[in-house]
Amino acid sequence: MALKVAAFVVPLGIDTFAVAVVLGLRGVSPLRPALVFACFETAMPLLRIGVGNYVARRWEHVAVYAGAAILVAIGLHVIRETLRDDGAADRMSLASARGIILAGLGVSTDEIAMGFPLGALDLPVGPVLLALGVQTFLATTVGILIGGRMSSIAGRRASRTAGVAAGIAFVLLGCYVAVT
Repeated sequence: MALKVAAFVVPLGIDTFAVAVVLGLRGVSPLRPALVFACFETAMPLLRIGVGNYVARRWEHVAVYAGAAILVAIGLHVIRETLRDDGAADRMSLASARGIILAGLGVSTDEIAMGFPLGALDLPVGPVLLALGVQTFLATTVGILIGGRMSSIAGRRASRTAGVAAGIAFVLLGCYVAVT
């Protein structure tokens, strides 16, 4: 069970790390973003876990394949957004309540979609949410600290590599879920 939880949580951490490196390049202090991102990324899957659990109880096989398709779609979306690099992390502001909410929502969109496959596969909600919160806090803090010590070019390259790696991990996880 722990391996399944890690298989979901690690790609999300890599994705968060990619954003955090860019924040570090801007000289942002790690505590506020780490707390904001951890709160949002822990809460967002709850919106979909209930739906995933319901669908899994009613249509077990369909729910698993739908969850796998969602994981693949998340992965492809993450890769596309990473390669497109519209500079959203550069514009993130944590100076106001509005900025904090927008930043939290921006970073946690993958977690909203991730809730369905988590619910469909009937993973334990408490441990998954705890793991999400801890990994988000750590990935954000480490990403910002590393980004703060890198040159702009190296930081952007590291962020892009982490984003693509996260996308590939989501696609592979989706394929694994579909065939098991």
